Amino acid sequence: GRDEYIEYLKDLVKEPFDGKTVALDLANGSASMIAKEIFESMGAQVIARHDEPNGTNINRECGSTHIEVLQALVYDTGADIGFAYDGDADRCLLVDEKGQVLDGDQIMLLCALKLKEEGKLKGDTVVGTVMSNIGFHKAAEELGMKTVSTAVGDRYVLEYMREHDLSIGGEQSGHVIFLDHNTTGDGML
Repeated sequence: GRDEYIEYLKDLVKEPFDGKTVALDLANGSASMIAKEIFESMGAQVIARHDEPNGTNINRECGSTHIEVLQALVYDTGADIGFAYDGDADRCLLVDEKGQVLDGDQIMLLCALKLKEEGKLKGDTVVGTVMSNIGFHKAAEELGMKTVSTAVGDRYVLEYMREHDLSIGGEQSGHVIFLDHNTTGDGML
């Protein structure tokens, strides 16, 4: 199953990471088993931390709940981008080359914009929650997209997406659902 999942994710990538340095904070969790391999296979030079789970160190002062660790890693190494996962890798936050954090709302907008450009953003709509920042809604509108807010919880986001046949939704915490590919938040995806 591991190998099939890795191949599935690699098949979805349209643009390689050739020449890019990617910093990863794997939270000593499930992403530790696959993330480095995936990014390296896409051409990235990978700097991975917290990739040695021992059964008790998952999320311990690392991962997406301690994003400051990844910010320092990106800054100290000059990485082009950083990805921080939580222990079960169902969510992901980003750090840009300047060490600035991109939360789930920002990640959804970037992904939705790419889907829109490709003609794959169903209903030109992104589903967030009542916790989504007002900037999320304003930015989407400026980019020609609509937003919908559900109750907090990816189950409510998924329910709305299914009922209305939409492509992308999620939460500010980094849970992002790409319904055309998966029915759950998947930080690796």
